[in-house]
Amino acid sequence: MDRMHLKIEASIIACVIMILLCSCNLFVTDKDKFYLDKDLNYTLSRIDIKKTGPDIVIPEKVGDRTVWRIYLADPYYSKIDSLDISNVKELESFTIKLFGMNTGTKLKKLDFSKNKKLKYIDISKTTSLKKVIFNNKCEYIYLKGTSIKSVNLKNLKELESFIYRDGPLEELDTSNNPNLESIKIADTNIKRLDVTKNPKLKYIIVDEGTQIIGPTNAQIEYNKRAE
Repeated sequence: MDRMHLKIEASIIACVIMILLCSCNLFVTDKDKFYLDKDLNYTLSRIDIKKTGPDIVIPEKVGDRTVWRIYLADPYYSKIDSLDISNVKELESFTIKLFGMNTGTKLKKLDFSKNKKLKYIDISKTTSLKKVIFNNKCEYIYLKGTSIKSVNLKNLKELESFIYRDGPLEELDTSNNPNLESIKIADTNIKRLDVTKNPKLKYIIVDEGTQIIGPTNAQIEYNKRAE
């Protein structure tokens, strides 16, 4: 009887522990994982990676608030392995800045193709990032300190500003971007830039020695490459 009693007690204790563990997970909501800063017009500005894990899927809403702007600026986010923002249908602005070049980031790809309202993209010091898929409505793109060698801007008819700095970009085709007003590419591997199809260009920055093809009224500045 004593042995049977002990077995029953052990089973009950095990069940209680399982219930407690499950209940902890059940009570972790999106509000516990994602923080919308009301002082920044409810921008999503913090993610608790301990609760989300390194493979993060950002929800369309946090509580009753729709996510429309994401701003992640901290080396802490170098712990992110993947970032899925396909559910954020109302997203208009996306920024990630990891600071410091040796943050150990593993993020290799960002896909904005489902974010039809996204107009502003700012990605800095994300050294592992090799590919970005843009949405068609994007107007402003800033890439600095990535490992992106090529970009596809073909369908970005509304693009007004493209900036790329400190990375291995090898070529840039802007022939399908008639509304471009500013191109800034510095410390890259680009040797020539054709601006024949960019009649609205006002400002160009390229590295010294880069060949600019086509007539333009834009102001041109040459960047002295970093040693």
